[in-house]
This record gives sequence, structure tokens and C-alpha cells, in this order.
Amino acid sequence: MFDPIPQARVVRSAGQLVAPPPAPRRPPGMFAEQARTVLAVAIGMWPLTAVLLLMMGLLIFAGNYGAP
Repeated sequence: MFDPIPQARVVRSAGQLVAPPPAPRRPPGMFAEQARTVLAVAIGMWPLTAVLLLMMGLLIFAGNYGAP
């Protein structure tokens, strides 16, 4: 009446027991997808990113060591 609970997933292929293919991967979460998009844009636009980082560094440097 009741089937036993299988302990491992196996299928029979050509008379031999083989493991089935792995389950498909889960899609990434919303945060991981957004982080990947931001990283892809930053890497893809590396000249602009470098200029912005340089500008921010110079502003910080001028703010900390500027003339009184």
C-alpha cells in the first residue's frame, strides 16, 4: 500500500543503476543579481570608474591637506 521512502535517487538505464543528472541550479537572489550588475557596469566602464576614483581621492586629499 505504501511505498518506502527512497534513500537516494537512482534510475535504471540500460539495466544498470545510475545516478540521475543533478537538479538545475537555483536562480541567484535579488541582492546577488544587483551586485553582479553593479560590478559588471563598473568593470565595463573602467575608464570612467578610474577617473571618478581619482577625482574622489584628490577631493579627499585636498580636504585633508588643503591650505588653511
